[in-house]
Amino acid sequence: MRFFKFAIPLALAATAFAFHSVHAESRQDRRFVRLSFSDGRADAVGLEAVNEHLLNVGVRVSEISIPEKGRPLIEISKTRALNEQEQNQLLSVFSLDRAALLDQLSKAGRKAAVEGGGALSISEKDVPPYPKVYDMKALDEKMVAFLMTKFGRLHVNSADDGHGIDEVMTIVSGGPYTWFFAMQDDTIAKVRFSEVRGGDQGWRISYPGLVPHGGYFDAPHGLVVAYAHGPGRFIMRYEAENVKASKRLNDNPWIDFTANPPRLLDRSKDTGR
Repeated sequence: MRFFKFAIPLALAATAFAFHSVHAESRQDRRFVRLSFSDGRADAVGLEAVNEHLLNVGVRVSEISIPEKGRPLIEISKTRALNEQEQNQLLSVFSLDRAALLDQLSKAGRKAAVEGGGALSISEKDVPPYPKVYDMKALDEKMVAFLMTKFGRLHVNSADDGHGIDEVMTIVSGGPYTWFFAMQDDTIAKVRFSEVRGGDQGWRISYPGLVPHGGYFDAPHGLVVAYAHGPGRFIMRYEAENVKASKRLNDNPWIDFTANPPRLLDRSKDTGR
């Protein structure tokens, strides 16, 4: 399963994005972060407004500068998948040590899932460990569709002893990208990031593995530097009775899973119920 180490994407293509409001926004101001609620209430737009809601569940979005030494690798990734050496170079450019990872979760208003941060190299069974690079160019259409279902369905990440993990994803190129999070009232927030283009800052998102979450990925190209820490081994769970919003697991009101491939929706299925 080599693709898990070098290819699992956390990205979403502009070509699949049919939301009229964001089309209009991208024409006027192509860089944005937008949070939409599954119950149909008004969107929150911009870092401050988005974080005002996400911080309630321990999630935080920020911007980061892209170091110049990382830009040649980003240019390569627009036309082909990075090789192992290049991915290791990218990990070095965007390296986060224990102190930096703990700072991320502190800024999100939460404590580490494992005291002190736990192990900095963790994994699912039979999947290469974090940290790693998610590279869209390494995937074919069949694998993208598979991952839309795997990661699009809301899930939690935890060890058998109940400890969750802490996750930090840094979007360094490509997109747009979308994450989903269960909010305190069980609505599902869709967080939409604009494409990271040459000269742009990157996006960073820090979140706890025990909050039901998901992602949707079909960008034509894109790189995400992925960190996760906590218990050495964890399981992606679509059922977990002991977490908040557990009834929202294993589905997603923002994705039509009957379509092939699964389709990101303009209007949440919740608003039609």
